[in-house]
Amino acid sequence: MISEIAIIEDDATLREELVFLFEDAGYRVHQALNHDGLLDILRLNTIHLIILDLGLPGMTGYQIAEQLRQTQPAIGIIMLTARARSEDRVRGYGAGADIYLTKPADPQELLAAVASLGRRVTAQGSAPRLTLECRRGCLRVNAEDASARVELTAAELFILRALALAPEQVLESGELLDLLAEKFPEASATRRSLENRISRLRGKASETLAADLNLIRPIRGVGYQLTEPLQLLD
Repeated sequence: MISEIAIIEDDATLREELVFLFEDAGYRVHQALNHDGLLDILRLNTIHLIILDLGLPGMTGYQIAEQLRQTQPAIGIIMLTARARSEDRVRGYGAGADIYLTKPADPQELLAAVASLGRRVTAQGSAPRLTLECRRGCLRVNAEDASARVELTAAELFILRALALAPEQVLESGELLDLLAEKFPEASATRRSLENRISRLRGKASETLAADLNLIRPIRGVGYQLTEPLQLLD
């Protein structure tokens, strides 16, 4: 059963009500009012289910759902919106919603929907050939061969996770440095140190998993891109 969820809702009153509902039910709840806030949550936490409004500032809920289906195909998405027309519902499912509920939703129905979808998300399999095991701090091939495993430092794990969750799996160097400085304030966060970390990470992955594996590629003038989709596991 999942224990952490994210709520993306720009109405502060409703967001607070939802946070109280789910915290009271025993969930650890993260909250944001737009796409940028959601990205911050996903970079720093392991989230398997999102409750998503549609009418958000900036990127719409439809756009966010479509992007999530590319970067995290296994994540559970519940759209919670005031849009009750059938064409909106169809568009929501087309964008990637697992469940589409209209406001005001009955609290017990919403709790039941999260519990049901959480069981499905936990049980479903993985498609990518590489798995990032966050709790164990390693990268492995989706196989039983225990030797095909790369032990990661905390910073290497964080870099891979951040890239896996980024739009098109690309992060600017400056943005990645800011994230590293926030997560590891005691460590040096310079462009040179970032280059060294990524170089070591690429070398470890290609040496252990596959000689032709170019896990992260630099993008001149921009930053870095993850070249392989990753399944994220706690």
